[in-house]
Amino acid sequence: MSLRTKSFLNAVFLTIFISLVIVYITVKNGNEMLENNLKREISFDTQIIENYLNNTKQELKKIAQNLSQTETVISHLNLISNYEDKNNYNALIFDQEKSTLLHYLEKYFAIDSYFEIKLYNKADTLVVQKIFNPLLGESGFVTYDTNKSYFQTKKQKIRLDTVPQLSEKQKKQKIAYEDDFYKMFEDLDIMFETQKVGHLRIAYSLNQEKLKSVSNNLIHPVSMIFNTPDRDTLDVTLLDKDLHLYLKHNIDQSHSKHKSDELIVLITLAIIFMSSFIFFFFLLFIKKEVLKPLNNLQDMLKGILNNRYKPMPKKNDDEMGKIFNTINEIFEKLWENYASLQSYQSSVDVSNLVTKTDTEGKITYANDLFCQISGYKKEEVLGLSHNIVRHPETKKETFQELWGTIKKGQTWRGILKNKTKDGGFYWIDAVVTPTYDTHKNIDGYISIRREITEFMKNKEELEFRANHDSLTKLANRNKLQADLKVMQNPCLALINIDRFSQINDFYGHEFGDKLLQEISKIFSVAVKKECSFAYTMYRHGGDEFALLVKEYKEKNIIKIVEKILQTMKKTHIILDDREIDLSFSCGISFENATKALLSADMALKLSRKEQREFVVYSKENNLAKQYKDNLLYSSKIKLAIEEDRVVPFFQPIVNNNTLAFEKYEALIRIEESDGTIISPFFFLDIAKQTKQYLKLTEIMIKKSFQVFMHSKNEFSINITVEDISNMSMQEFLFAQLDANPTIGSRVVLELVESEAIKDYDQLNIFINKAKAKGCKIAIDDFGSGYSNFEYLIKLQTDYIKIDGSLIKNINTQKESFVVVSTIVNFAKQMGIKTIAEYVETEEIFKMVKSLGIDYSQGYYFAQPAKCINPTVAKDALA
Repeated sequence: MSLRTKSFLNAVFLTIFISLVIVYITVKNGNEMLENNLKREISFDTQIIENYLNNTKQELKKIAQNLSQTETVISHLNLISNYEDKNNYNALIFDQEKSTLLHYLEKYFAIDSYFEIKLYNKADTLVVQKIFNPLLGESGFVTYDTNKSYFQTKKQKIRLDTVPQLSEKQKKQKIAYEDDFYKMFEDLDIMFETQKVGHLRIAYSLNQEKLKSVSNNLIHPVSMIFNTPDRDTLDVTLLDKDLHLYLKHNIDQSHSKHKSDELIVLITLAIIFMSSFIFFFFLLFIKKEVLKPLNNLQDMLKGILNNRYKPMPKKNDDEMGKIFNTINEIFEKLWENYASLQSYQSSVDVSNLVTKTDTEGKITYANDLFCQISGYKKEEVLGLSHNIVRHPETKKETFQELWGTIKKGQTWRGILKNKTKDGGFYWIDAVVTPTYDTHKNIDGYISIRREITEFMKNKEELEFRANHDSLTKLANRNKLQADLKVMQNPCLALINIDRFSQINDFYGHEFGDKLLQEISKIFSVAVKKECSFAYTMYRHGGDEFALLVKEYKEKNIIKIVEKILQTMKKTHIILDDREIDLSFSCGISFENATKALLSADMALKLSRKEQREFVVYSKENNLAKQYKDNLLYSSKIKLAIEEDRVVPFFQPIVNNNTLAFEKYEALIRIEESDGTIISPFFFLDIAKQTKQYLKLTEIMIKKSFQVFMHSKNEFSINITVEDISNMSMQEFLFAQLDANPTIGSRVVLELVESEAIKDYDQLNIFINKAKAKGCKIAIDDFGSGYSNFEYLIKLQTDYIKIDGSLIKNINTQKESFVVVSTIVNFAKQMGIKTIAEYVETEEIFKMVKSLGIDYSQGYYFAQPAKCINPTVAKDALA
């Protein structure tokens, strides 16, 4: 008898036996199975109702938390609670406030939903109630008129004997059964800072009608019954023990019969299924031992071709089993690598715009996000040239550079403006890379892009902030330097307010800022009145203004400047009931653009020194002495280097969450032989001019490494573009890192003067080398210029140090707040940590922390010191 025949007979006998067993068990336990099934259905329905109520409770709590922290609710309730006078009620103000609150609450629930929101003042007296279903009452607010209280609805004004008052007992009440409604409540006090300004109550009501709509999703319809049922029945379940509230499950008897019939059908089907299964199982016994492993191998190979991999089941330890196990091991390793690549591709595909093209630029693949952003359907773009999304404003040279790069087999990255199908636009940060065939020939290109439209929309504001003074709205020093670069024969006048620091010290910085705003207005009016040439006005520094004239006659412009100074001097300023008389000093230069600022500054210094109203720079006057002074200071720097009197000072950088001194910035100082400390303000520029700056950088690196050799803290060293461009400086830095291998992970290279970056390829090479040594990269004074913001994505930045001029005014100037918020949001999305500079007061620190900035640095915590102080900020402030 063959194995196939034996299998057939075994299948027949086993099928008959199992069928008899199933029939016996079913007949014996049929009723119990039906009853258990009914219990499960009732339990399922009850669980759905309980889940519905629990979800509703969570929704009440979530919305209550949201509303209690909403600025609109807090500010309006604060005004009403603290300033509403019922005896002398100002309806124009407070009715408008309450009406605004009522309108604001409309968005939280749908019309005809069974929700209601009530707001009370700090005395727990009703102010506003929003009822979303007319069955629960009317929406409106409480108003007062001639010592009488009313309830104002949309249609009428109802007289109130007493204004509804919320008791402490009611506040603690979470559930109730009133007027055939099962009610749930969520109560929260509304707080402004540490003071209560009101109370919020949100309620949800469930009645038979609403329960009926919920029952549509149940197996058996339900209804609510109050008080304990007469007997313990299967179709009644407890809803709320404290309220004696039950659910009545309305079970249709025909349903039981239907279930019984259904059970018989299922048993019959089970017998048929089991019989068929066993029958075919034994028939295929022989095939399983020989043919199935081969079929599995074939299926696995086909699956790999179709991007699906399933390992073959493990076989016995015979010869064929060992072969298949070896094949499994080989393909598992191959598939692990492929699956890892697929996972990376999927994550990129979800969060980025991805397209693939052939070598001619025709689209062969476009993901969903690309279609969503561009407005095209996949079938519309496949086979078309990728330039269908090219925006006409993008320069041809950009695409020439792109194609030239990727055709060489290199990766291109840049920012592009693309066009949507409907004529709109979107900005992207794009990376385009070649793809290769099995012979390593380029067979196409893949473009992975991140949409940055929102950030680019902020470009205008950031450009304005970078090039304009936030206080006076005049162009700033950055703008002046940029304008000078494109001019050949400018006339530059620097105007300084005499003794302005005394006014600041006497009246305070706030008064000083107001005075600067007033002077800028006077300056603008005077220049507009007197100057007929093309000009631009600037705020050059703290108490210094500048006037730049492009086309002029030298004699005429001197007279014009003299008249402007006279006009400004004669103008009496009355500010905060104080009359301020001012005088001004002025330096004028007609030198070329490269020398204009320096020569005008030297003329201004001479004007102040000799107490002359203005001085015109001339090679014949004694301004040459300033150059001699600079040479003397150059000698002082050289001597300090020779005598080892260049010393690092360290200012802590505080973790805003733990208040720990986690990092330090190394700041250069010169120590005179008598112990006097000289600020870099006085010598860094001269050091650059006299080519001693690189030596100072080397000293700072070496001495900072010595200080932090045995410390666990990170520390930052300022690096300029000039440092990075100098190969000997790079070699010195990397040699120091190699000599101190444990310190590299704690070094932060702080890039200053980032607006001077021209060669980003050279910079990226330097950054890659530094990161290979474990170093981190920080961008200093971020926000002082737009270029560093736009090109930040080209750098592998770890920290952004937000410019002190923004932080200083963050609590008084909205635009500074907006710009800082934008930078912080940008940094969080890019995964970059942020550091606020110039944190001088507790108020600034609190605002910095509330914005989510990671670290703070400034005199509020500690001044730069010669040694590091590993403490906690709160101890330093104590």
